[in-house]
Amino acid sequence: MAIARNPKRNQTAVTEDQARAFISGSRSAIEIPEEEQNKKPIMIRVDPKMLDRIDHAAKRLGISRSAFIASSAAVRVESME
Repeated sequence: MAIARNPKRNQTAVTEDQARAFISGSRSAIEIPEEEQNKKPIMIRVDPKMLDRIDHAAKRLGISRSAFIASSAAVRVESME
């Protein structure tokens, strides 16, 4: 087995300002609306054919699959109350 040299590392120093600018551009630095902060992730099982239909409908509306399912559930719950 041959012994290889360590790869050359980037030796350029990053300033504090550059580091702060990079960190502030991260997703965690973006403010999340208050109504989104209280949402809980869930896991559901959906028939593949139904999932295709959901994806197609969500795409037509220009929203995510999650938003489509949540809004559909909200409409159904409201109609039952």
